[in-house]
Amino acid sequence: MGVFADVELDELVLTTPRLTLRPWRRDDAEAVAEIMRGADLGEFLALPDPYTLDDAIGFVTAIGGETRSAGTGLECAVVETVSGQLVASAALRLPRPRRLEAEVGYWVGRAYQGQGYAAEVTRALTDWAFAHGVSRVELFCAVRNLASAKTALNAGFRFEAVLHGHHPMRDGDPADSALFARLPSDSGAPTPRAAVDLPGGGLSDGIVLLRVMAPGDEAGLGEQEADPVTRSWEFTAEPRTALEHRRLCAGAALQWLTGQVMRCAIVDVETGRYAGMISIRPAGPPQIGGIGYAVHPAFRGRGYTARALRLLTAWAFGEADFARLELGAKVGNIASQKAALAAGFERDGVRATRMRNPDGTFTDEARFAALNPRHVQRDAG
Repeated sequence: MGVFADVELDELVLTTPRLTLRPWRRDDAEAVAEIMRGADLGEFLALPDPYTLDDAIGFVTAIGGETRSAGTGLECAVVETVSGQLVASAALRLPRPRRLEAEVGYWVGRAYQGQGYAAEVTRALTDWAFAHGVSRVELFCAVRNLASAKTALNAGFRFEAVLHGHHPMRDGDPADSALFARLPSDSGAPTPRAAVDLPGGGLSDGIVLLRVMAPGDEAGLGEQEADPVTRSWEFTAEPRTALEHRRLCAGAALQWLTGQVMRCAIVDVETGRYAGMISIRPAGPPQIGGIGYAVHPAFRGRGYTARALRLLTAWAFGEADFARLELGAKVGNIASQKAALAAGFERDGVRATRMRNPDGTFTDEARFAALNPRHVQRDAG
């Protein structure tokens, strides 16, 4: 019989306002097999392909009960309390010897997604763990699994890090994982969103479109960064590798969600091609953003940088409520400075010896800023 903190786990049942978390049973296998036929779950879970009824039977009769019997975790079938319908799987993996952290995991059937079930079971398992002496609960998800990242935040977890090559995938090629965690001292209330989302269709003036950078942009990004003109204004001699480009594009939506950087692809509306990148990064004080940008060589000379700056600034001052946006360019980069001025930014001084060159020397930085009229307040004197 499995025991943890003097609690017998084999038949332990937990409840939430809408759900019952109970041990797996043999007669759950058919429902599991039906749920797993949906391709959406297989994208981020290392599942057999195809997933058969035998696989489901093996899960509910063996894997689903092993941790309970060993006292090392709670594998739970999640059913709607009223209907008795199986809707999800949830698991709490309890701390191993000489470790402090537990881990929570889950999947939700496609037909039951979007109802907050994942956050509800995550909160229930986490609260149970804290009530029985666990000092830290972690949640991992693939960096591209934005739905799971949102679940973590909704369950009161906080983003901590990205672990490279940590998440097993069906095709055998590990993906990067996002690590979220919650401590007993945390309130458990949903973690506030760190950044405002773009509109569903992005931002467009009919010539360029700004959308969150995504997988598929890495080829254009690589071409942009390999261009000699781009390289001449960079800080380092070597461009990022193809793997680094893939990681940047795969993790852009997560970085936006967690407030690290809001990175957009600039898209040429007529052709749908990647035309550049523009980003806002928190600059320190609240509601102050630092802007960076670069244009693909095939789209230079068309005013795309100024267009992108105008679109992003209007959104940042309106929906996102930034008070001030800042950007800098090497004093010799006249094209970048002209784009800033064309977009309505004003000169904001020069910082000496601030921008590193690819050869290791340094140059001065020309600074520009735009102010949100709603927040402009001049100090007296």
